[in-house]
Amino acid sequence: MSGGLAPSKSTVYVSNLSFSLTNNDLHRIFSKYGKVVKVTIVKDKDFRKSKGVAFVLFLDKESAQNCVRALNNKQKASIAIDNGRATEFIRRRNYTDKSRCYECGDTGHLSYACPKNMLGEREPP
Repeated sequence: MSGGLAPSKSTVYVSNLSFSLTNNDLHRIFSKYGKVVKVTIVKDKDFRKSKGVAFVLFLDKESAQNCVRALNNKQKASIAIDNGRATEFIRRRNYTDKSRCYECGDTGHLSYACPKNMLGEREPP
């Protein structure tokens, strides 16, 4: 690994996404370009629905650049501009309520096994 984790250089901005894609779906889609550290889907604050925009944080700058090169003219993808809030993307959220899926809000499963994930389940990190 060269460069290490530099959020301002390894975060890819992706837009024009399907509103039905979940964090897990995007994690699986983008993991072919390199190690994905975190996926953040921008959601409407009142209705918790996707706005079709996401930030994908890769472990290294090279993976982010590979992603941008591969998606050129297919989806809007670019290196996110550093706005000084990079530490917010590194901080892990603490989900204390393990009885609900934070993707769909239903009980009985966690987000990794959410039936609404279009691409199926994924391995926990």
